[in-house]
Amino acid sequence: MANVILVYPVTGLDVRGVTVWLPLSVLTVASTLTGDYEVVIVDQRTDPDWRESISRHLTRDTLCVGISSMTGTQIRYGLKAAEWTRRIAPDLPIVWGGNHPTLLPEQTARHPLVDIVVMGEGEATFRSLVNAFKAGRDWKTTANIAFKKGEGVAVQGSGYDFVDPGAMPELPYELIDVENYVSGNLLFGHKVRSLPFITSSGCPYACTFCCQPVLSNRRWRRMDPDMVVERTFALKERYDLDAIEFHDEEFFVDRLRGARIAERIGGAFDWYAQTRMDDLLEVDLAKLERCGMRSLQLGLESGSNRVLDLVKKQETVEQYRAANTALARTGIQATYNFMMGFPTETEEELKATVRLVLELTASNPNAYVAGFYVFVPYPGSALYDLALANGFRPPESLSGWSQFNRHNIAAPWIEDKTHMEFLMVTSKLIDGRRLRGGLGVPWPAKEVLGLLSRRYRSRWEAHALAMTWDAKLLSMFTRRFLSGESFLSSTRP
Repeated sequence: MANVILVYPVTGLDVRGVTVWLPLSVLTVASTLTGDYEVVIVDQRTDPDWRESISRHLTRDTLCVGISSMTGTQIRYGLKAAEWTRRIAPDLPIVWGGNHPTLLPEQTARHPLVDIVVMGEGEATFRSLVNAFKAGRDWKTTANIAFKKGEGVAVQGSGYDFVDPGAMPELPYELIDVENYVSGNLLFGHKVRSLPFITSSGCPYACTFCCQPVLSNRRWRRMDPDMVVERTFALKERYDLDAIEFHDEEFFVDRLRGARIAERIGGAFDWYAQTRMDDLLEVDLAKLERCGMRSLQLGLESGSNRVLDLVKKQETVEQYRAANTALARTGIQATYNFMMGFPTETEEELKATVRLVLELTASNPNAYVAGFYVFVPYPGSALYDLALANGFRPPESLSGWSQFNRHNIAAPWIEDKTHMEFLMVTSKLIDGRRLRGGLGVPWPAKEVLGLLSRRYRSRWEAHALAMTWDAKLLSMFTRRFLSGESFLSSTRP
């Protein structure tokens, strides 16, 4: 019996044991319900028979099905889950939440497979809805929701409730098989037992390519360091972990707080964090390494200061070089993310980013490249209006947004799409190290990856960015992978 079924859809970036992390969004929602309601989580990424799972748990006591979704592939597979639910339980409320429904609540609510949209950080809102369903009350008076009304859509409230992470219950890990998510070999450079943990919500920065400034209103909220340490140590002991992955949007917003957490960890386990390059110029990297910091994920975006100003990154290429030099004096693995295809970005500015990638990876033996992603004009980002002014035409329905991801090169302002496609599909091999060691591939495959890495790096150095036959094959694989149909995932929707 399940009172509430929560579905976490396929993301299109799902490799078991590598990138299939805990379904944190639905676990957080579930944390406000357990104890009063029976909650079941169906994760399409780990459950190839998710339809049967929904059918098995759906009874006359089920109050609703909730679906979490970001823009992109999750919409496609969320709609599959909604379609199945509608088929077997036509009158059961289907509630959507997450980043995309929050950013476009009216358009989302218009879809026939969406009954209610929960806007914002919806833990309290969703709990209020479930309470109303249970009591038979009018749920339409609930704040921060959208739903069909007559020929249109009614929107209740602003949609931006902000959660205090320190006031939230612990996650109900017992609702899932945690062993499906114990991973981390790409994050740490070798196979370790690790799980993610989030210590803060929101981000205070104003990057114009990101929807976080709208979703969080640039309000950063955090757990007390003592609570962070208490819960992460308990998580480590409970699941025999080697490492913790801090999946905060920006771990070192408060650098003193970050340092205090590190000191309390004291090397008892390895840990990973996402942060900014300018933070690294203000912290003691050697001390952080002694305290267990092994890996960092950093968004650099561009090798052009003009583009960095355009996207309000509040960092410079000179800071990137200085931080990379500081990292090179440690054993900390630094994984860099880059972005291209911004409106008004020139070919020379793109080549400047190529040169920066080659420079940083050559001068730092522990520098890796996560990818060369393409700017997507997500609704809610400040750069969205500039994209519209440069010819972008947004989808007119929820399902249309399922095609948008960080590898979409359909933007009308991109003149030479083949150059960007080549950079996109070859970037993960350009450092010559990350994929060869991270996927646990056998020796022959490592040799092939090594050959491709040298071939592509040579072409990047010569700015010979035209597509090659082998890069075309990689591109075909990448597109299939992002559609959620990868053979590396256990999912067969």
